[in-house]
Amino acid sequence: MEEKILTLEQETEIKKRAYKLKEDKKLRKIYPIVVFGENSVDDKDCYIAYMTEPTFPQFSKFMAASKKDEVNAMRQLAKDCFVDGDKELVDNDSLFLFGLMGQLSEIISTRQNVLVNL
Repeated sequence: MEEKILTLEQETEIKKRAYKLKEDKKLRKIYPIVVFGENSVDDKDCYIAYMTEPTFPQFSKFMAASKKDEVNAMRQLAKDCFVDGDKELVDNDSLFLFGLMGQLSEIISTRQNVLVNL
């Protein structure tokens, strides 16, 4: 499979859009996630979703749902955290399962931490 990469111009535009969304919507953090399309089946070369960190209630809902059905829990989390961009990444099964879902762990990963032994 051919490796696809963003051009410097594309990356700059994505970062500008993420910064503007963060400022306009007064969000703490925005994660731009890019999923490359497959030429033979997708309408676009790349899809972009701008996601935010989940709120406490959204994360709690995700944790409860993930005990029952992890994939549907991830889809609900994607819907809750979606701010702007290509909604197909959340709504289209293939784009979600084989594109966006793998990157969602980035927005729910914990911060670096250490337990100090007393």
